Amino acid sequence: MLTFLLVGNPLTIVYYYRMSSPAFRAGKIILQVFFFLLACLKLNSTATCKPVWLPGPEAQQKEETIKLLARYQEKKGPVWLAEGEVELRFADLVLLADRLQVHLETYEVVAEGQVTLQLAEEVVVCRRLTFNLKTREGQLEEVRAISRPSLLFGASLIQKLADSRYHLEEAWLTTCTQPVPRWSFSFARASLQPEDSVTMKKAIFWVKNFPLLYVPYLRYPLKERATGFLFPQIGYNRVKGLSFSQSFYWAIARNMDATLTLDFFSRKGLGQGLEYRYLLSGDTRGELNAYLFLFKKGNASSHPAPASILRWNHQQNLPLGFRLNGQIDYSSSFSFLREFENNFSSATVSNRSYQFSLSRSWSYFNFNLRGSRFESYFPQTEQSAVTEYLPQVSFNLLKYRLRSSLYFSFESGLSNWNYRWTTQTSASHYSLGQAYFRPAFSLPWQPASWLNLSLSANSNLNCYFQSYEPQSQIRSSRPLITAQGGFGLNLEGPAIYRIYFRQGEAWLKHLVVPFAVFQYDTSLSQETLSRLILPFGFFRRNDLKFGLLQHFLVKSGGSPREILTLGLTQTVFFDPLQSPSRYYYPQHPQRHFSPLNAYLRFYPETNLSLDLAADFNPYERNFLSSRVSLAFSQPENRFFFNLNWSRNYQVLSPESFFRSHQLGFQAGCRWPEKLELKSQVELDLQNRKLLYTALVGVLHYQCLDFSLDLRIFYFRTRPEAQLRFSVGLGNISRTTDLLGTLGF
Repeated sequence: MLTFLLVGNPLTIVYYYRMSSPAFRAGKIILQVFFFLLACLKLNSTATCKPVWLPGPEAQQKEETIKLLARYQEKKGPVWLAEGEVELRFADLVLLADRLQVHLETYEVVAEGQVTLQLAEEVVVCRRLTFNLKTREGQLEEVRAISRPSLLFGASLIQKLADSRYHLEEAWLTTCTQPVPRWSFSFARASLQPEDSVTMKKAIFWVKNFPLLYVPYLRYPLKERATGFLFPQIGYNRVKGLSFSQSFYWAIARNMDATLTLDFFSRKGLGQGLEYRYLLSGDTRGELNAYLFLFKKGNASSHPAPASILRWNHQQNLPLGFRLNGQIDYSSSFSFLREFENNFSSATVSNRSYQFSLSRSWSYFNFNLRGSRFESYFPQTEQSAVTEYLPQVSFNLLKYRLRSSLYFSFESGLSNWNYRWTTQTSASHYSLGQAYFRPAFSLPWQPASWLNLSLSANSNLNCYFQSYEPQSQIRSSRPLITAQGGFGLNLEGPAIYRIYFRQGEAWLKHLVVPFAVFQYDTSLSQETLSRLILPFGFFRRNDLKFGLLQHFLVKSGGSPREILTLGLTQTVFFDPLQSPSRYYYPQHPQRHFSPLNAYLRFYPETNLSLDLAADFNPYERNFLSSRVSLAFSQPENRFFFNLNWSRNYQVLSPESFFRSHQLGFQAGCRWPEKLELKSQVELDLQNRKLLYTALVGVLHYQCLDFSLDLRIFYFRTRPEAQLRFSVGLGNISRTTDLLGTLGF
């Protein structure tokens, strides 16, 4: 091995000669001594190495060194030639080639043969390379390359620009590592920005060796958030025909993005959707979803009007500690939701709503200003109800201690309430403006460790801005002021418990707590009651609620954890005609006892829960409502399931009822990097028929993601079977479904 060391300005070059020919062996020792002495003289001369100063806001002193290793080297002025197993190192760059020349003043390098360029984020193999070590600009011919994390690309010609961008001619790219890639793009020209995106022109999508799709322009992302088209979704619906969905993702900024989607149904029409998400300073955030559907032209008499959906959720912090919240959930057509919305919960509940609130809390006070509108449509009875609050203001004082055991609180507010109830044959409308002030004093007392007692006294002052004229049903703007007094008693105990031991240590505690709550408000005169405009009637508290609670606690990690709760409660109404009894028993509003409510909540483990609840009618001895909910784990975990069963009837009016008996099941499993499955089934046990089934799966096969979505909508006017298919290609995600996904 013969070593030559040259030190000069402005760089240091180290050369290594590999010489194994017998002609050099005799003078090996002499040459080594000679070059060693020459190096020592050079090192002790005044021509010392000077550092190169790099530009920037803060200059950093750095010594740049070219290291060259080859079998043969020759110097011609400022140009050095090397041949045979050439290896060049400069900063974080490594260059391997059969032949190479480097200009010491311009840092220009020309490499030929089997050329390999290794950078921090890329490895490039080519036949010929012209490259500048400092500016990192250059040109490469007949190239194959890999860019982190797993992008493979090649081209007949690549120009590498100073800003780390590549210009490619007659090129291809893929994220698959097989000898014959599962998929790839070939294209005439492209611009590649590592760790950002590749912009291709005249691209052809290949599945193995088969050309499948031609795209005039395509932007392929190389990072998680990159602007570009998502992979389309194709499908078939028995009623709507062939479907095609295409989304475009727009990474507007680091704190906001948008997804624009186009849906085409061959038999129905065209839909356009927008998803917009933002996160601004001051914890201002929100999400906007908008959708517009244009139906195909048919007969003039049957051509539906365009349908739209708008859903918006906004949260914002304002000066002086105020918080603004806003929600909109609007659909121009309930029938469109039922026939097109793919989320079962959204499609089967006909609601429109908006609400905005301005709130602030401080010390013992809280303030809330709210405007809202809620509309519900009941297709079974073709009835609708609309409730509006424009506006609704409240200002409350939480429990403020006056003395050691005496607390003061109040509720106050102002509201403008509107209500409309519409049936096929009639319509009712009510408007009510009201101001109220409800002060209260409370006195908690614990006479024993096993007994809690709380006494309260309150008053209820109301000013109604509209009322009926005396002895008539004529509405007027004459205000009506009412005043009531009241008191309450809350008793908990006597509490009894038992502790169970295991291996000499306490591990289970069973606690039994009976309770009783009595509330009473003074009544109003019959003359005053006749003037009140109240569509749901007048309610006053004159009842006793009593029951029994049982708690089971286990010791876990040194602290108790409740695993089982049992509750049994009932209310007796002493004045049933002015109580909620009419909603439990519309045909017998004079009944005193409410349904008996029982519930069980069981949480044996963190990921497992069981909830049961039922309302039992003590008069007819039947259940008015009951439900069961069983859940294991969460949808984002490897395995989960959720079972919900309910049976009840809902009172819409004294003459109208809605009965339901349903069973819902959701489940999913995930095999990381292999398979994801989710399913949902909804059954109507009242009519003994299926309502909805769905099976969604994603198969991760090497560098491809195959998505299959199968759903059957039995609840629609005409039952529909819908199948959709999509593919994910590396960093190109699947098109977003703006018409709803699974409800979990």
